Amino acid sequence: MTINIPDLNAKHGKANRERVRGLDTLRFFLALWVVFGHLGIFPLGINENNILGKVFAGIYGNIFSAPAAVIVFFVISGFCIHYPFRNNKKLLLIPYFTRRHLRIWVPVIATILIGLPLGVKLTLLQNSILWSLLAEEIYYLVYPGLLFLRRRVGWRNILIASYVMAVLVILRDPSAGNYPSYGPYLNWVLGLPCWLLGCCLAEKTDRLFTSVTQPKINIWNWRLTAWFLSFVCSALRFHSPIKYPWTLTLFAIFAFFWLEKEILRYRAKAPVPLLEKAGKGSYSIYLVHLLGPALYTYWSLPVFSPVMHWFMEIIFTLLLCYIFYLLVEKPSHLLARSVAEKLSPNSSKTATI
Repeated sequence: MTINIPDLNAKHGKANRERVRGLDTLRFFLALWVVFGHLGIFPLGINENNILGKVFAGIYGNIFSAPAAVIVFFVISGFCIHYPFRNNKKLLLIPYFTRRHLRIWVPVIATILIGLPLGVKLTLLQNSILWSLLAEEIYYLVYPGLLFLRRRVGWRNILIASYVMAVLVILRDPSAGNYPSYGPYLNWVLGLPCWLLGCCLAEKTDRLFTSVTQPKINIWNWRLTAWFLSFVCSALRFHSPIKYPWTLTLFAIFAFFWLEKEILRYRAKAPVPLLEKAGKGSYSIYLVHLLGPALYTYWSLPVFSPVMHWFMEIIFTLLLCYIFYLLVEKPSHLLARSVAEKLSPNSSKTATI
């Protein structure tokens, strides 16, 4: 069965076509996925003194896998970086690097400085959430080279080579439990196939959008499958010899097809504006969510019953993330855009994703 899918961007002019609807909404929910994965979910007070209680606690504890959400972030990142250049648009290196560096590092430095008095150590090289941002920074740095190779050998060959390299990295320590287990020099190599899948998806979008008809999409089947697979990855990580480096590298392949369906859905049906706005602060949520509980304790705010305390910490943390977005992330984005435009030879404004 097929349905006609209208292009909601068409009536808003050519410029808006460079912004793919729904990605900010996805970012927002992925950021929440990370928050619940790291801070925990609604406390049920499960009695683990018997087998049934232990099994239920094990299932409940793996409902949100923060590393799985990070992998989907990688795919989205690759998509967003390559999407403006998918049709061989010229990449201006100075504006490109300026924009990428300012957007990443201004919020990161602010987060590290805020975390110091709170006792939250956020290191760039290992054992902190910033490992993924270091990997992202490396992807941004090597992207011009990858773009050069893509024009000669194609993304498919680059992707295959990246998966071979990722497997070689895993084989250095096949039993490593966490995704960033291989140090700053190799973690990015492990995650590179995930990021490149996003580039491949960006390359595919024009073919998807120009198709007159598309197969009917039951998007909730894809979303629930994504959640279930992330649950399986988490369960295997903690209850089997098969760990995250193996499973999440494969999970990215599913994320590629899932995001394709999400992009098509949001092309036909506009996302909720509030969720799109919330998604613009997803980077702040990712950076600041560990600071929320620490600041709550640092300020000696009231302690409640476990359930109420969980709610209060989550609300406090999200409020802190929003303040950080307004005071740090949003100004850094505006600064990055302004500086990049001034450094661009034609000083023309470009659409962003």
